[in-house]
Amino acid sequence: MPKALHSPSPARELLLRSMALYSCLGAGGQVVAQTSPLSPASAQAAPSQADSVPPPTLQAAQGRVEIQGPDGTWRAQTAPTEITTRLRVGTGRAVVQEGRLGQVVVGSAAELRRYLGEADLLSGRFFLRGPVAVHVAGNHVVMDGAGEMRVDLSANEKRVAVIAGRLRIALKGRGIEVGAGQQIALDSGRVSAFREADPWYAAQFTGLGAASVEATRGPVSLIQRGATRVAVIGDDLQPGAALNTGAAAWAEIGFTGGGYLRLNEESALSVVSIERTSAGREVLLKLEKGTAWNVVEKGQGGYRIDTPVVSTAVRGTVFRVDANGLVKVFDGQVALPGQTAGGQVAGDQAVSQGQQLSPGGPLVPLQLDAVDRFNIAQDAVRAQALTLSLDLPGRSLQELALSARSLPDARVTLTVAGQTVPLGGENGVFRLERLTDSLPEGQYTVTVRAQRYGQTLTRTKPITVDRTPPRLSGLVVKRVGRILTLSGVVTDAGDSRIGLGVTVGGQTYTRTVETQSSGSFVWSLPLPSPAAPASLTLRDGADNQSHARLP
Repeated sequence: MPKALHSPSPARELLLRSMALYSCLGAGGQVVAQTSPLSPASAQAAPSQADSVPPPTLQAAQGRVEIQGPDGTWRAQTAPTEITTRLRVGTGRAVVQEGRLGQVVVGSAAELRRYLGEADLLSGRFFLRGPVAVHVAGNHVVMDGAGEMRVDLSANEKRVAVIAGRLRIALKGRGIEVGAGQQIALDSGRVSAFREADPWYAAQFTGLGAASVEATRGPVSLIQRGATRVAVIGDDLQPGAALNTGAAAWAEIGFTGGGYLRLNEESALSVVSIERTSAGREVLLKLEKGTAWNVVEKGQGGYRIDTPVVSTAVRGTVFRVDANGLVKVFDGQVALPGQTAGGQVAGDQAVSQGQQLSPGGPLVPLQLDAVDRFNIAQDAVRAQALTLSLDLPGRSLQELALSARSLPDARVTLTVAGQTVPLGGENGVFRLERLTDSLPEGQYTVTVRAQRYGQTLTRTKPITVDRTPPRLSGLVVKRVGRILTLSGVVTDAGDSRIGLGVTVGGQTYTRTVETQSSGSFVWSLPLPSPAAPASLTLRDGADNQSHARLP
């Protein structure tokens, strides 16, 4: 038997389990014919002793955690329960007790099963505290004493890394020991140095994060819940959602806590999960094809994007990644867990500011191409501060009309009386000529909102819709020689200031009457002749008018 199988364990339960399980595991964790020197009696007795060890049990669940029932149906689970088949996490965290003292933290988009009485980690990200014994993709892993390790299982990264303590793993027919600061690649069995660059497990899960479409140009499609449609600004991207861009098209996605991704033309990206955590947020994305330009704000948690070739893990940087594995870093540093150098597995790689790395190639100085220049220029455009100003023809209106000024590529909408309409325009001027459905007379609050690349500005204005002309009552007209004297009372439904205009002998005289007090007035004007014709006009702020010919 391999040396690892005979190492004494401080915890008796782990020793018993190791004796039973290692004796029946071959390369890759498959059950094979008995080959250990254990006697048939001891081989039969060991499993019964190991059966006294508690089975893997869900202790705590946050977010979407599901357990598969005996009938194959997945059901949401929040209460502690024994895992008899499989457990999976959508966006959230699960804490699984393994044995009496071991603990497995299951990250978003991860799955495990119960196998030979232990947890078998199948896909996703895991953090384990020892003492613990588990299977990892069918390979048996034992950490006898206190310690910590992480397990990463994706299409291009399959590793077990030791943060503290030591572990033993049965891999490819042999036992291998891995110590703190080391990791083992499950595909090759190579042990290499490990330095933690993506401690996703260190922050507490606080809820679901969010991503939304912040800008699009050209044909961009959104696939969500099995339906495909044109992506528009403001679309929320749930886990499982995918964006596809056509020729000469691009789309920008903004994330909880800040930062954004620009999906360049002819590219495809899917959202795996987005968490809100005590450290900001954790983002998991998958780039299927094309190019993604990433601006990750420092201090906002983790950000990971996987491609068919490489995985990238960052915590604040500006970088480009292509689905073919090309990585370019313009600010900060990007970790490439479990990648290769010169065609050989070499553990973690890192690409620093001013460097780029192609799959299987060496690190070289950054070389800008047309895609980089486009994104750099677009970042400068995005960085412009959003502005918004309104121009209303008056506070009282017969029909709502206004213009707004903002940046030319802003999305400007108007909301009034429960209806929201987009404002069209050009050169930064956005206009509403008239609502399709006229507003009834009354008082309203108009809200105009400008949105651009995740920025939002809002302006509100009170208005009065008034189509009723002002009224004149108790009019008295006196002509004494060349003096015309008028008196009366003015009322209006909307305005407190009404304009009066008298035209006499080709000359027009104007004044204002305040209706908030009494609305009464007395007005004397000159007459060119005692019998000169005269007329009176009343005009409110909405340009409603009343006319009267004076005797």
